[in-house]
Amino acid sequence: MLVAGLLRPAAAQTPATDSLRRAYAHTPADSTRVLALLRLAYSFRASQPDTTIALAQHAWRLAREFGFDKGRGRAQGMIGIVLRERGELPKAFANQLIALQIGRETHDLEGEAASLNALGNISFDLRQYRSAIRYYEKSQALFQRINQPAWVAGSFTNMGSCYERLNVLDSALLRQRQARKLIARNPRPRLAQALALRNMGRLQARLGHYPEAFDYYRRALRETNLTNDLRNRSMAQYRMADLYHTLHQPDSSLRYARQALQNAQRVSYRITVLDAANLLARLHQSRHSPDSAFRYQALAVVAHDSLFGPDKFQQLQLLAFNEQQRQLQHRAEHKLQTANYQRLGLLAALVFILLIALLLARTNRQQRRANQLLNERNAQIEAQRNALDEALTELRTMQAQLVAAEKWSFVGELSAGIAHELQNPLAFMRNFAAVSEALLEQDATRPGADQPTGLEQKIMAGLKQNLREISQHGQRASSIITNMLAHARTGTSPLEPTDLNTLLADNLRLATQAAPTPAGAVPVQLDTHFAPNLALVAVVPQELGRAFLNLFTNALYAVRRRQEIDPGYQPMLSVQTTRTAGGVEIRVRDNGIGMSEEVAGQVFQPFFTTKPMGEGTGLGLSLSHDIIVKGHGGTLTVETREGEFTEFTVRLPA
Repeated sequence: MLVAGLLRPAAAQTPATDSLRRAYAHTPADSTRVLALLRLAYSFRASQPDTTIALAQHAWRLAREFGFDKGRGRAQGMIGIVLRERGELPKAFANQLIALQIGRETHDLEGEAASLNALGNISFDLRQYRSAIRYYEKSQALFQRINQPAWVAGSFTNMGSCYERLNVLDSALLRQRQARKLIARNPRPRLAQALALRNMGRLQARLGHYPEAFDYYRRALRETNLTNDLRNRSMAQYRMADLYHTLHQPDSSLRYARQALQNAQRVSYRITVLDAANLLARLHQSRHSPDSAFRYQALAVVAHDSLFGPDKFQQLQLLAFNEQQRQLQHRAEHKLQTANYQRLGLLAALVFILLIALLLARTNRQQRRANQLLNERNAQIEAQRNALDEALTELRTMQAQLVAAEKWSFVGELSAGIAHELQNPLAFMRNFAAVSEALLEQDATRPGADQPTGLEQKIMAGLKQNLREISQHGQRASSIITNMLAHARTGTSPLEPTDLNTLLADNLRLATQAAPTPAGAVPVQLDTHFAPNLALVAVVPQELGRAFLNLFTNALYAVRRRQEIDPGYQPMLSVQTTRTAGGVEIRVRDNGIGMSEEVAGQVFQPFFTTKPMGEGTGLGLSLSHDIIVKGHGGTLTVETREGEFTEFTVRLPA
């Protein structure tokens, strides 16, 4: 009766759903009915998640009634899938851990693989992409083992999304192509097709192939129309809105963003609600519609708090830590059990040797030889016992080190996730400041409004100034976090043969455009000496270009500072490239304010800066040093004299 009540409003969902509903009605009351009910529940996942949860809970109760543990574990996992898509990440995480344990205890490889894939999705939502990749790799191996090619493709496309977020685009493209080949040969289920098409579209957009990206997004939307997949439809619509926003087409962006928000709200998919609301707030702010911008920003705040609020984050921390502790304890118990077996084996060998010794001792003719053999055996036993004691001591030491290493690994991943999440409240702070300032301006310029005077005028001016200060300091904090994440980035890009002369010229031009000559000031004299016919050097152009841009920006800052205190001074910036025996040498020299020996000794340390408060983060030269030394195997040195010059020398192997 319960199932009939749930399915009555959902009739005519899709032909596949109707077929599953008819099949369920004819299944016997045993484990077969539990599995049929779970298949039916899954068909509602992307359009009516409430129905999916209700049917999965009913399947869980039936499985418990029938003593069908495998069905209970799969129902638990399906409930966790829907809870994750609703943004209930702690509950979803707890449900998937239970489902994973039941799957392993019942040797249900399909259920275990599904739980691992779901745990990877939760880690992806938390931006812990390396952890998500590990889960996806395990699920892919199990799906491959039980010959589920469509789900293998799903694991591949999920891994591709992780690599794309980590900026390892070559690996992302490889995984997405593997997923496309499998889906072409195994088109069922169609949900996997929509997911792969959408992910491929985002990757093409990252690569700058915008027509191809739009084509993939539209194909994904057509797939969702065939299956009434509102969840994937909302995500594809948001991706199209974001791409239109990147291409400065606000009308199309606004239309797709509204559709994405509407569909995401229909299935309570809060990740897309958060993304679409943030985009709509920015679009309305650029259209000078502060009321609408404020409304969508408030909606984004509610969605963010429901996903990543402090209480839920603490619950996730506790669940993840407890799970790691449980796994560590399991490993330690397994190793101790192995050591006990080894000890019992040695004791059995000792007993056997002693029996032989007693038999030899009873033989008078071989008494001397038996005593000698017994002494030798005793010496061997002593050595083995000492070796066993040393092995046990080493095992305990390794166990302690393993526990410490796992704890620090978890703390590192959690810290990176926290650093990512700090960007959202900072963005909210800046957006609210901008919207509030716009509301004040709108109220002041409204026709017929009384203009403030006296103390009220001072208060209004002070509020506007405070809002600008909030926005500026929020932008500075965001810049510091961005630079910190650049320091901690784990992805590596491929080396490319690069013309260093062209790379230097382009970044020098960017630096001078970003720091134009003040009115009435003498322009900086740029003196470039590029070695002709300089051979191509294998580097990462984007990373090395950022390092040179930091050097040029610091040089321009130094000459401008000296120009402020010496009116008759001619600022000069020199860039020189030279081919050396072991590679290439680049010198960047300015005749600015220079540095003292004490300052020069700390200039490559993170967060060390000589600039006034608010003008620098102290990470530019530190990041340049890491890019050149750690990323390219080169060297970066500085020579300076206070009040006269500063010269940075970069040497790269070729």
